[in-house]
Amino acid sequence: MARKTLSLLLLVCLTGCTHQLRVKNIGAYQSHSMAPLEPQGVTVGIISGTNDPYMKALVKNVGQALGTYNADVVLPYIPQSGSTVDIETRIGIIPTYQGSGWNFLINFPGFILFVPAWNGYIYNVHYQVDVMMADGRSKQRIDSFQVPIHLDVRHAEMDRTWTEISWFEIGIIAFVGGLYFTQYDPDVTPLLTEHVGNTLGDYIAQEIVNRVNSYGRAGRLQR
Repeated sequence: MARKTLSLLLLVCLTGCTHQLRVKNIGAYQSHSMAPLEPQGVTVGIISGTNDPYMKALVKNVGQALGTYNADVVLPYIPQSGSTVDIETRIGIIPTYQGSGWNFLINFPGFILFVPAWNGYIYNVHYQVDVMMADGRSKQRIDSFQVPIHLDVRHAEMDRTWTEISWFEIGIIAFVGGLYFTQYDPDVTPLLTEHVGNTLGDYIAQEIVNRVNSYGRAGRLQR
C-alpha cells in the first residue's frame, strides 16, 4: 500500500506539476481607447530597429494593430527603396529578462506544498520600447518617445518542477534546484511573446496613433 501511495505521488509530480504562463499585470497594458488614425488611410511605414526575432514579432504585432486603426501599413519599410509613406516609424525594443530570489523559497521549502505548480516561478520582464516618427515626405521629425513595459510573469514547466521529487528524499534536490531557479528560464521567452503580442502591439500602436493624430490636427501632415 505504501509503495502504491509513493508511486501515485511520483506520478502527480511528473505529470501535474506545471503552471501555465500568466502575466499578472497584463491588464495595465490593455488599451481602452479606440481612437482611429486621422485622417483615414494614412500610410505608415514601420522600420524594425531590432534583430531579436521575438522583438521583431512584437513589432509585427504593432503593425497589425495599426491596421485596425485605419492605417495603411508597410512592414517592413525600407526608406532607401524609394517607396513613399506618410509617416516613417522606427520601433526598437530592448528586452531585459530577470528571475527572482523568491523562486528559491518557492522551490524550497515550497516543494512540500507543490508551490511551483499552483503559484509558478516568478519572472520579471522589461521591454524598453523606443519609437521615432518622421514625416515620410519632408523627413521632418514628428516625435520620439519611449513606452516602458514591465511584466510580472508566472510560469513553471517540467524541466524545473521535477525537483519536487524531493518529497521522496530529504529536500537536497529542491534546495539545490532552488538556487539555480532564481535565474530566468529562457524557455519562457517564446511563450511570453506569443501570449502578450496582441495586447502589447495594440498598446504601442495606440500611443503612435495619438501622436500622429496630434501632428495631423496641427496641419503639419504632408500628403
